[in-house]
Amino acid sequence: MRGDDPAPWCRDASDALALDVGCWFDAAAAERPIRFLGSFCRQSQGQWGGRLLALMDWQRDFLRRLYGWRRADGTRRYRSAYLEVPKKQGKSTMAAGLALYHLLADGEVGPKCFINAYDREQASIIFDEAAAMVRASPVLARRLDVVETKKELRWKEGNGRIKANSADVPSKDGANASLALFDELHRQDTWDLWRMFRYAGASRRQPLTLAITTAGVDRQSVCYAQHDYSERVMSGRLPDWQHLGVIYGATAEDDWRDPAVWARCNPSLGVTVSAADFERDVAEVADRPSELNEFLRLRLCVWTQAASRFLERSAWDACGGRADASWFAGRPCWAGLDLSSVTDLTALVRAFRDGDYVDVLADVWLPGESIERRVRRDRVPYDVWAREGLVRKTPGRTVDYREVRAAVVARHRETPFVSLFADPHNATQLLAQLADEDGVPVTAFRQSMAYVTGPTKELERLVTAGLLRHGGDPVLTWAADNAEAERDGLGNVRLCKRRSRERIDPLAATVNALAAMLAGPEASVYATRGLLTF
Repeated sequence: MRGDDPAPWCRDASDALALDVGCWFDAAAAERPIRFLGSFCRQSQGQWGGRLLALMDWQRDFLRRLYGWRRADGTRRYRSAYLEVPKKQGKSTMAAGLALYHLLADGEVGPKCFINAYDREQASIIFDEAAAMVRASPVLARRLDVVETKKELRWKEGNGRIKANSADVPSKDGANASLALFDELHRQDTWDLWRMFRYAGASRRQPLTLAITTAGVDRQSVCYAQHDYSERVMSGRLPDWQHLGVIYGATAEDDWRDPAVWARCNPSLGVTVSAADFERDVAEVADRPSELNEFLRLRLCVWTQAASRFLERSAWDACGGRADASWFAGRPCWAGLDLSSVTDLTALVRAFRDGDYVDVLADVWLPGESIERRVRRDRVPYDVWAREGLVRKTPGRTVDYREVRAAVVARHRETPFVSLFADPHNATQLLAQLADEDGVPVTAFRQSMAYVTGPTKELERLVTAGLLRHGGDPVLTWAADNAEAERDGLGNVRLCKRRSRERIDPLAATVNALAAMLAGPEASVYATRGLLTF
């Protein structure tokens, strides 16, 4: 079958590289897994329960690309594949069928196939679906034994098996894997299971590592690393003809309200996902902006900075304006200070009222000695921000509070503070020095729900109404992207650093500045009283 024309399957730069090294397209091999799934695999639940699996167009396209391309020696071209697609597209059912195909029909001697997930419950989803397919097929049931207690499917005649593994079980069996299938890779919070299986099939003829997932929120995760790697391969920025990346997701330029975007990101829309239900979900999210991130991630496969964004990005971006720099001199100024642990970010935000508008200016500090490591670890351009003066590097491995103190005093002389509100946690000595020795009107503002609800809601109101002006500050924008909030049954709300995936200190300092502003101009008497606790 070496005469098959590969032209229809040349989709990106990696395909051109594959042709250069002698790869070719085998139409018969491309159809083999499709025929297997459609002949032996029955669905176990839902409206199609009991029926043979009828793959959708996008699934057939994916399988043909993955299994049709061959190397010069006749083995499969791809050694790794990454499929990112929104929920409810039928990916788990397809994955269960593929595990059975690799066990029985891939031509591997003594196949060992592993279904890997972040916990036992998730690992059981695909395994249980595969086991149900075996029970529903007389042909499969004659060949395979289902061992529920060990979450294994055994093929004694071929000396093969399918085994479910999870990251929360201390011991995993990953030796000599012919297939390592990762389900919902975005839920893996460590690299351990991935590293164990990534090269477990090195002695196999054509091992395959296949990750099937929706988008996540953690950009330091193994899943985002595979997402990023796939995007670079797909765009031609990274030459790797052995990796297949397929991502169904919206871009930053897409309008999440556009039905054309829904259809492009949800290839099973109208089949496994009701178009009417999808439209209703969009309408509900439009009325509840706090749920937008979850919708974007699960229904449009957008990697978000947080599971549920506190502030909608489009509303935040619309607040990018700012008064001329000369305008701030002589204006009443309220300030907020957020001092995290000495190894993290520290932020001072000044707020100025201009009629209905509020302008904010941020100063941010970061330990200078660790900045390069942080850039690599967090994938955040701290080094660029430092060169542009958007963050300040302090000497050493920790934030130098002496430098922060001097800068706060300088800002107070530049635009005298009506009051400065700061969380006293880890900062009692610094705040006392500012109040008692430097004459800064400091109030220790504790971060309990009762105190911070007012200024947090004020921040939300200002952004939603387009009345906050942050001047497009990328550091503040990054913090706003990261921020999640927690709410109680009484309508109280506060930013939650524990739930937010990355740093939100500049936004927390903004809330403190708004708290000072809401306290009113009478707060200036604090300058003559020393440090007070609020």
